[in-house]
Amino acid sequence: MIKEFSKRSLSAMLDELHQLDHSLNDPLEKMSSSLKVVQTNIKRLQQICEEQGFSSDEEEIYFFKHIKPAFCCQQIFVVERFIMERNMPQRDAEAQRLYFLAEVAYVERFFLSQPLAYEYFSLGLTELDGRYFLRNGDGGGLLFPEGVGLDPDFSSPADYLFSRFRAYGMLKEWVLEKLDCLTRNPNVAYVMGMETGELKWTGDSVNLAELGYAMALSGQLNHGQAGIAQVFRWLEEKLSVNIGVPARRLASIRSRKRLSRTKFLDELKEVLEHKMDEDDGR
Repeated sequence: MIKEFSKRSLSAMLDELHQLDHSLNDPLEKMSSSLKVVQTNIKRLQQICEEQGFSSDEEEIYFFKHIKPAFCCQQIFVVERFIMERNMPQRDAEAQRLYFLAEVAYVERFFLSQPLAYEYFSLGLTELDGRYFLRNGDGGGLLFPEGVGLDPDFSSPADYLFSRFRAYGMLKEWVLEKLDCLTRNPNVAYVMGMETGELKWTGDSVNLAELGYAMALSGQLNHGQAGIAQVFRWLEEKLSVNIGVPARRLASIRSRKRLSRTKFLDELKEVLEHKMDEDDGR
């Protein structure tokens, strides 16, 4: 029950945070609004945890190793991102590049400061789960200063540290995105709320056709009212590519023999699941 509730709650929370990220540019406003969302969801999670409890040690371990960190990492990430955005140099692309490089080093130093715990996290180990993720666990002989002062009824020795590992992984990706943006546009400073440069489709155009058909037929655009040709022309304009005649492209996709007819969508699913499995430490 807790797992199902947390799955729905996490999905809704991430959608709400995504909307805030794209609708708010002021760092303080974005942080304040995002923190309210995250803290509200964490309180709900704690409430249902207190009301229902855990049916077994395995359920409790899973909760404090995977579920709670998935929520708490968002809170840490929001605060750390705010600090980076507020301290970022303005209107100087080279100064920004040096600043973000220093921030990557800052994140890496954090990982190195907890080498044994980070190895346990990154390799998805399980041998010490009982010591790390049960509320009465002793921490397996490792020092977890991040856990000091937390609610003992809603904390295990390592769940907050694992939340920080997740958050700093997200933070590193966010910083690397900014560095990539500055690398592609070395003379253009990064402006919060705006990404510089345009995207161009560089893969096989038949893959984009496959994606375009899937988007249109599943009703993801204009409340399901966008036609195939309209979606194709929109993708061509936005991604600077010529897809071709929709009917011919569909015939090409349908004619695949040895490969899956949805080869590209299958690849998208595979790489996304691989990424999520990596983040989950599997």
